[in-house]
Parts: sequence; structure tokens; C-alpha cells
Amino acid sequence: MDEQATTELDPLAAQDLIVRVAKVFTPRMPVSNRDFFAGRLEQLETIADAVSQSGLHVVIYGERGVGKTSLANIIEPLIHVVDEGDEDQANQSERIVVKVNASTGETFSAIWRKALGEISFNQGRRDAGFGDTRQMEQRSFLDALGIEGDVTVDQIRKSFGALPRAVFVIDEFDRVASRVAPSFTDLIKMLSDFAVPVTVVLVGVSSTVADLIADHESIGRSLVQIELPRMKRKELLDIIQKAERVLEVKFEDDASKLIAHMSQGLPHYTHLLGLHSVREAAKQLRRNVTADDVYRACEKSVKQAQQSITQKHSDAVHSAHKEALYRPILVACAVAASMTADSLGYFNPAAVTRPLSEILDRGVEIATFNRHLGEWIEAKRGNVLERIGQQHSFRYRFGDPLMVPYVLMDAISRGLIDPEQLNQLIEKSPR
Repeated sequence: MDEQATTELDPLAAQDLIVRVAKVFTPRMPVSNRDFFAGRLEQLETIADAVSQSGLHVVIYGERGVGKTSLANIIEPLIHVVDEGDEDQANQSERIVVKVNASTGETFSAIWRKALGEISFNQGRRDAGFGDTRQMEQRSFLDALGIEGDVTVDQIRKSFGALPRAVFVIDEFDRVASRVAPSFTDLIKMLSDFAVPVTVVLVGVSSTVADLIADHESIGRSLVQIELPRMKRKELLDIIQKAERVLEVKFEDDASKLIAHMSQGLPHYTHLLGLHSVREAAKQLRRNVTADDVYRACEKSVKQAQQSITQKHSDAVHSAHKEALYRPILVACAVAASMTADSLGYFNPAAVTRPLSEILDRGVEIATFNRHLGEWIEAKRGNVLERIGQQHSFRYRFGDPLMVPYVLMDAISRGLIDPEQLNQLIEKSPR
């Protein structure tokens, strides 16, 4: 089959691809299929090691949007793979893995009643009448415990005795961390002290670790801390390459590099841009995805961004004056943030001058936009930036990591950044 034939689609195949791509690129929901999960090998290895050792528990933390929930979703298939290769575990019953999400306002007891309620087992029930006929009925583990009212730390510890080798994953722990951290700290310490063969995995933002160890620094040796950094460019490209194999499409090099750069280490945007880029190509009856498809995908991606991001962006750039510079200055800040070598994303005002000069097609000085930077750290402008340092040596970063890719996509869709400028950014970017 020649190359021309492999890149072209007939209308029915294009319609099929437009539908199927949503099963591979999933910006609206975390990855739950191990086949579509890319990268994070170091973190997966650490989780596997921790689960294999009694007395160790795990906390996964990182910025919003880096893929914490996707990693949490892969824990169950990962553990089953580890157990299959372990001869000591082969003769034991399959390990129970339970994952629940914590919700705002939930108590320690509510979280564990929900988690234990996910476990059920079959129990024989004798029929009425003569003989010893039995039927199997499903019963929840929580009912079997017979615990009424609030569940205590000690009751949870004792109940785990009937669940050897179980793993409990509590996602979005940061929603309740300050309220329930002392109880979870006590539980982890007690499980470790009694060598209970059950693993607790907590998933949240960076402050989660500080909340947990605040009262009991001694649990540090029982708690494996896994920071989930932004994904490396190679890991983002791995996401695209896996999609290529499943969908039988081909991203041209400049297209995949563009998506990886625009994503800024956040897999959510790789999925969002990948989804719409493939659809743009399919509409043209092509299997090959070009940089032009990515540019066109930016407009769709901006429209489907999270409402909280769009609202913050609107607050940041809104002005009654047509000549106001809020939007181009914010774009220049996003460019500076995308180019910084600082691991925390900080940039200094001087880094904004060059991209802003190119956007406005005239020379600018820091005084041109210094006032805007000051406004963006205030609530009325959405707190879009954070600032550290002293007067004349301030440094800034975007408070929400999801904002930088959004600003760049919005700039492309509005023509504030042209393709040549983007290509130069990609080549110079340290990330």
C-alpha cells in the first residue's frame, strides 16, 4: 500500500475516526485504561515497591493538572501485574484494591464508610424447609462489620485484619485534608506499629504532605512521598505515540512538538489538543495530523477549557478600553513562563519585554506593563499571578498551572502569536 493511500480517509472512515478518537484522548476524564497511560515509570515503580512491603503507605501529591488521578487509576492494574509475577503471592487470594474520592465536608468516618462499602462478598443462606439447600447472597463488608454510627481509627485498624493485602486509594484528599489529617495520621501510625498488611494511598496537592506530618513527624518513615512533577516532553510525546498506534494516524513532527510545548507538562492539554487536532485532520479526510490542524484545534480547545480557567482569564484581561494592553501583556507573561528554566515556573519582568515587543511590534520597557503585573496578583483581576521577592526584584508565576497553556491557545486562536514565533519558542524552550 502506498503512502498516499495510507494517509487518506474515505468519508465513513473519517466519521469513525472522529468518534473513536474520544476514547483515546480523554481531556474530560482521567486515564483509566493502562494501555493508554504513558510515562511516570519512576513513580509507578515506587508505588509497586511500597505496596509490596507491609507497614508502608503512600501519599501522591503535585500541582493541579499533572495527572494525579490518572496515576491513581492505574494503581489497581499495576498491583495485579506485580502480584502475577510474585510466586509468594500467586497462591493467595486476589488483592483487593478500592479507590474512592473524598468530597468537601466529609469526615474521617464518612470516607471510610464509603471505602469499606465498596467491598462485598458472597455468603451462603439456607433455604426454609427440609434439607441443607443453600443460596448465595451478596453482602457488603461494611454490613458484616456491624458498626453503627461513626467509624473510629481503632475500628478501621481491626477491620483491616479481615482484609489482608488490601489497598485503599483516597483520591482528592486535599478537599478534606485539614479536617481529617489528624485521624489519617493516627491511622497510618497505628497500621505501621501493628504491621497491618494493608496499604493506604492518599492523593492530593502539595500541602497534603505537610498536613499529614504536622502532628506526627514520626510517620515520615512509614509514608512514601511521591511528588508528581509536570511531565517531561518525552512523556507527553509518548501519549501522542500511543494514540497514533491505536487510531492508526500519524502526527507530523512539528505537530507533536507543538502540542507537547503548548501542554507545558500538563497531560490534560495534550489530550485536549490531541483530540481536536485528529478531528481537524479527519474533517479533511486525512490520517496525518499537521501543525495547521493543531492551530485550528486551539480555538476548539479554548472553548472547551474548564470554566474556572476561562473565568479567571476573563477577569484578567477585561477592560472597557479598546486600546488596553491586558491581553497582549498576559500572553507575553505566558510566553515568559513557558520559556523559564525555573522549576517552579517563576519569571522576572525583564523576560516579558521581548515577547511583548514582538506581539505589539514595537519596543517596550518594564514600565509599560509593571502596573498590570501588580494588578494580576489581586482578587479583582482573578489572582492570575503570584509574586515573591522584594521591590525591584520581584518574580512572578501563574497561580494556576492550567492557565499558561490556555493563554497560549487563546493567543493562537486570536492571531496574537504567529506560527513562526511558536516554532522559535519550541526550539528555545528548556522544558
